[in-house]
Amino acid sequence: MLERVRVRLTGSVLLWDILATLFCLFLSSKIRPQIAIGYDLSLQETQVPWVLYAGVTVIWIVAFLILVPQRTLFTRSLPEAIGRLLGSVILAAACFAGLLYLSFRDVSRLQFLYFVGLDLGALLIIHLGFRTYARIRNESTWRRHALIVGDPLTAERLADEFARRPWTSVTVVGYVSDDRDAPSPIPRLGSIAQTLEIVTTNHVDEVIFSLPPSQHDLIAKLSLQLLRQPVMVHMTPDTLDLTFARTPVEAVGGIPLISLRESALTTPQRVLKRLFDIVTSAVLLLILSPLLLLIALLIKLESRGPVFFLQERIGEQGRRFKMIKFRSMYQDAERRWHEVAQRDESGRLIHKRSDDPRVTRVGRKLRRTSLDELPQLINVLRGEMSLVGPRPEMPYIAAEYEPWQWQRFRVPPGITGWWQVNGRSDKPMHLHTEDDLYYIQNYSFWLDVRILLKTLLVVWQGHGAY
Repeated sequence: MLERVRVRLTGSVLLWDILATLFCLFLSSKIRPQIAIGYDLSLQETQVPWVLYAGVTVIWIVAFLILVPQRTLFTRSLPEAIGRLLGSVILAAACFAGLLYLSFRDVSRLQFLYFVGLDLGALLIIHLGFRTYARIRNESTWRRHALIVGDPLTAERLADEFARRPWTSVTVVGYVSDDRDAPSPIPRLGSIAQTLEIVTTNHVDEVIFSLPPSQHDLIAKLSLQLLRQPVMVHMTPDTLDLTFARTPVEAVGGIPLISLRESALTTPQRVLKRLFDIVTSAVLLLILSPLLLLIALLIKLESRGPVFFLQERIGEQGRRFKMIKFRSMYQDAERRWHEVAQRDESGRLIHKRSDDPRVTRVGRKLRRTSLDELPQLINVLRGEMSLVGPRPEMPYIAAEYEPWQWQRFRVPPGITGWWQVNGRSDKPMHLHTEDDLYYIQNYSFWLDVRILLKTLLVVWQGHGAY
C-alpha cells in the first residue's frame, strides 16, 4: 500500500531528475563559449558527444539508486534530504570526471563545472518543488480516504501512522464495526453490512480489513462486492492465511498489511508500457493527422452531429472515463440501444449486431476497417487507456458482470487486446473476460507487441468487425 505510493512518487522524481540532468549537460555546451573564464573557446567545438549523454544517464541513475535521494525526499527531514541529494550529485560528478579523463579529454574543465553547478541547482529546485507539492496535496482536499473494516483499535493506530507520513496523502475517514460501544476517537460510520454503501458515499479509496479468522467468509463476500468499486483492498494477516494470499506483506507502524487488490503490473512493467504508449500514440497521431481530418470531413458531410462520439466506459480499477471514437452512428443511437440489445441462451447480454440499423454508411466502413477507433489514441496519451489491454466496458454491461469478471479491470484498458485478435465482435461478450484474464495472467511487453502485430493482420482481413 505505502510501497505503491512511495514507488510512484520516487519514480516520478527520478524521471524528472534524469531529464533535468541531460538538459543541463546540453546547456553547459551552450554556456561555455559565452562565459569563458581563463581562455576563449568561442571558436572551438564544445558540443557534447551523444555517447556521453548515455554515460551520464547510467552514472546518475546508479548514484541515485545507491543513495536514494528521491525516497529520502518524502521520508526524512529537509536538511537530510538536501544532504542526500548533494552527496548523490557529488558521487555522480566524480564518476563522470573519471569517465571524461579516460575517454573525452577535449571536454573542458570549466564546462564540466558549469554542468555540475547547473545540475545541482536544477535538482534542488525539482526536489523542493516536489516536497512542496506533497505538502500542499496533504493539506488539500485531494486525499486518499481509507476505511477500516473491523477493529477500531487498528483504525486508531493506522490513522496515527498515516498522519506521521503526510506524503502518502492517506486519511482514515472512519471504521465500520458491529460493536456499537467500542470507544475510539475515530468515527464509526456504520455496521459491517453497510460497507459497500459507506465506501460509495464517502468516496473511499483504500479498504483495510481487520476481522478475526472466524469471519473469513464475510471477508471473501465483501471483497468480491468491492471489485465493482475503484478501491484498493488490504487486510491484516491474522485474518487470512499468508500462504493463500501469495502477496508481499508490508508494515505500517508495526501493523502488517496484505494487499489483495493491487495492479497486476509490476512497476517496471507499468513504466515500460506507459512510455511505449506515449511515444507510439504521439507518433501515430502525427503521422495519421491527414487521414483523421479526411474521416472527420466525411462524417460531417453524411449526417448531422458531432465528429467525435464520447461514451462513458469503465477503466482500470473501475474508474470511469470518456472514451473518444469517430461517430459511426446516427445521433439518437444511444437512445435506441434496446433495438439491438439481446440475450443469449444463458441470459447474458449481447449488445452488438452485424446489421445494426443505427450505423451510418460511412460508419459501417469505419467499423469494418477499425478506423473509428483511431481517436482513442488521445485517451492513450491522457493515460486513460493503453494501446493493448482489456476492452473498456460500458457501465450497463459491467453492471451484469459476475464478481470474478471484475478482475479484468486490474490493468489499463486497451484499444486492442487478446480477445480482439482472437474473434473480435464475432465472440460473445461474456467470453471476452476469459481472454482478458489470460492476457493479465500472462502479461509481458512482448505479448503487447505480438498483439499489436496480429491486430494489423486482423484489421487488414476485416474479420469480426462491425
